[in-house]
Amino acid sequence: MPVYLITAHAYRSWSEGDPKGYVQRREGLKPPSSGLARYRARKAKHPEVRFEGEMPQVLNCVIESIVPEKGARLHACVTCPTHVHIMVSFRTPECECNGAEYCARGCEAREFAEDVLVRLKRKMGQALAKWAGTQQKPWFSRGWDLTPVRKRSHFDHLVNIYLPQHEENQAGVFKKYS
Repeated sequence: MPVYLITAHAYRSWSEGDPKGYVQRREGLKPPSSGLARYRARKAKHPEVRFEGEMPQVLNCVIESIVPEKGARLHACVTCPTHVHIMVSFRTPECECNGAEYCARGCEAREFAEDVLVRLKRKMGQALAKWAGTQQKPWFSRGWDLTPVRKRSHFDHLVNIYLPQHEENQAGVFKKYS
């Protein structure tokens, strides 16, 4: 049964000037660049988004409705001011990447998980826009991260340690489902 940790970042929440570096599409992790961060901040058409106040509850309601709608099972989620983590599993399609760290393009399981994520991001953005009374405002960055969870020990670590830590360390709202 494929299990994925899905991560979506709030719009402009991960700056190129971040001390840990930044992710460039199709190129991976890059070292920090304060000059590029300043340039992109000047060019941005919308301010940075942070999921605060009632926003985590709005996001959780969408997550709890969309994941089962797509035929997946929700194990846990955490909504933080800068990002959302969602742990999902599903029976089909199966992953055939033979235990590789990341699924290859064309993997049916990965494509299904991406489909779940695209639907989640769209519906979460619509719900936040309705809640805030806005239009044409980006709520999420363009990219995302799909991490396959291959071992039970990894699953247990994510659900029992990593995701709950976001509640204390990053002012997140953590929910675990049975």
